[in-house]
Amino acid sequence: MIRYINGDGTSLQEAIKIVGAKNEQEGIDAEYSIIEKLNCTVLGQTLIHEGDFSYDKLDLEDKDGNTMEIWFDITEFYGRL
Repeated sequence: MIRYINGDGTSLQEAIKIVGAKNEQEGIDAEYSIIEKLNCTVLGQTLIHEGDFSYDKLDLEDKDGNTMEIWFDITEFYGRL
């Protein structure tokens, strides 16, 4: 079962941690589930390694043209096939 814990995704320090994904595809699907709820389009994506942690930073655009970024802690599932 996928769970989202920790922050609100507004920065690396507040990254949304995805827990319970069995592999990368489930983890990515979980990320896009949140993006869909935000009703946003992905403009870009950056993979960031910080110490022992891995993060996805996604640049988004909402329906009004406003841009934002959302951060996910993907450490638990990154590299799992």
